[in-house]
Amino acid sequence: MKNIITNKTNIFSALLIMTLPLSSVTKADQQKPAVHNASQKCTSDRYVQPIGQFAVDVYCDDALGTNISIVKLKFDAPIVGPYTTTKRTWQGGDWAFSITSFMWGKDKKSLYVATEGYNGTGKAYYLNVETQSSQEIWSMSSGDCGSVLKGMDKNNIILENIPCSGNQAQEVKLPIPTN
Repeated sequence: MKNIITNKTNIFSALLIMTLPLSSVTKADQQKPAVHNASQKCTSDRYVQPIGQFAVDVYCDDALGTNISIVKLKFDAPIVGPYTTTKRTWQGGDWAFSITSFMWGKDKKSLYVATEGYNGTGKAYYLNVETQSSQEIWSMSSGDCGSVLKGMDKNNIILENIPCSGNQAQEVKLPIPTN
């Protein structure tokens, strides 16, 4: 009897897998990138952290800019920190308003966000998504309109300033925050 149930379960599983549309299966190489540039075109979507339990929700609010919130997707017991099963979202700081880009760090807690200078603050921020703390790491200079995150190397976060005039954009390297 046990073999019959197991065989029926295996057949059901095989049929279920065969009937799933290919679009519902996400492969590792199809995940959204760790760096997301929203400075040219905004796409409202959820960008899942490559490692960890968080995501960035992007909201395209037209003239109000591209805005974001952080979402805790999964909990492990015991629940530790500022999130609860009924309070999964973090939003509301200057870092969340009128962003140009964001980038997940190489650990499970770091998110970097750059904002534009027209509606936003024109600054770049380091966010610890686990503790809901933020720190300004860069501010635009006079004549700039913000920055766009480009990536990171072993020791630095790399961003590009956005000049308001016809001047050439310049690469800026910032040390990775230690806290």
